[in-house]
Amino acid sequence: MKIIIAGGDTNAEYLIKLYKKNKKNEVIVINPDAVSADRLSDACHIKVWHREPWSRIALEGANAFDADVFIALCKKDTDNLVSCLLAKRIFNAKKTICVVDDPKNVDYFKALGVDSVISSTYLLAQSVMSESSVESLTKTLSIDNDKVIVVEKTILSKYAICGRFIKDIRFPKYASIACIYRQVQIIIPSGSVMIEPKDTLVMITAPANANALVRYIETERADTPAPVLRPKVAPAPTPAKPAPAPAAPKKPEPEPAPKKPEPAPVVEAPKAVKKPKAEPEKPAEKPAEKPRKTATKKKK
Repeated sequence: MKIIIAGGDTNAEYLIKLYKKNKKNEVIVINPDAVSADRLSDACHIKVWHREPWSRIALEGANAFDADVFIALCKKDTDNLVSCLLAKRIFNAKKTICVVDDPKNVDYFKALGVDSVISSTYLLAQSVMSESSVESLTKTLSIDNDKVIVVEKTILSKYAICGRFIKDIRFPKYASIACIYRQVQIIIPSGSVMIEPKDTLVMITAPANANALVRYIETERADTPAPVLRPKVAPAPTPAKPAPAPAAPKKPEPEPAPKKPEPAPVVEAPKAVKKPKAEPEKPAEKPAEKPRKTATKKKK
C-alpha cells in the first residue's frame, strides 16, 4: 500500500513508525519545515522530501502518483485542503485525509471533496468531557466518512441487559457487539457471554441508528428486577452405590385371638305413667220450685 504523509511533526513520526511495521507498505514523507524534516529522517530512518506538499512540482518529485492514502498534517487548514485536493484531482489519490484546527471547516472540506476530515479540537473536547464527567459513559467514533459509527457504552447495574446472556437480550439487528472490555480483559462476544456491571460494550452501527442503539442500552429494569441468571455448573458425577443385599423374609406373625363379644347393654323398659284419677262429677243442682198458689173459695 502506498501512503503519503504530508507535514506534521510528532504525529507524523507516530504514523511513519506505525505504517513501516508492515514491510509491504511504501511510505513517502513530504514536509515543508526543514527542522521537522531532518528530525523525522533521523528518528524514522526514512527519506523525507523537504518541499511544500501543496505544490504540484513537489508531489511530482516525490512520485506521489496513485497513492492509496494521502494524509495532510500541516499546521494551516488551508494548506491541508489544497494538498488533499491536488493529490486527489491531479495525482489520483484513492483516499485523502486531513486534520483541521477549526471544527467549522469539517463540513466545508468534505463538501469540497476531501474524503475524511478530522478536527483535533473536537476530538480533544470529547475526550476531556468523557474523562471529567462520571455520568458520560458513551463514546462515539466516526469511521470511513461517517458511514460507520463505533459506540462505546459502559453498562450500569440498573440497565435491563445487565446480568443476562447475550443470546437472551434480543440485541437489535441494526447493530453488533464487536468486543467487551471487562477491567483488563477483552472478551469476544458470543451467546453464552453474560453482560456484567461496569462492562464496556464496543458496538458498530450506522450513523442513523446510533441514538436508537444508545436508548436500547440505557433501558432500565422494571419495578421488579429480573432474576440474575448465572451459568449452570454441571454437578460432579457421584459413584454408583452397590445394590443392597436382599432382606431375609420375615416370619409371619401369629394372628391375634378373636375377641369375645361384649354383652349388649340392658335397656330398661320405660315405666308407665300413672294417669290422675278423675274426680266424681257433682250432681247438678235442681232449680228451686216455685210455691204453688192455693185456691181459696169465695164465700157466697
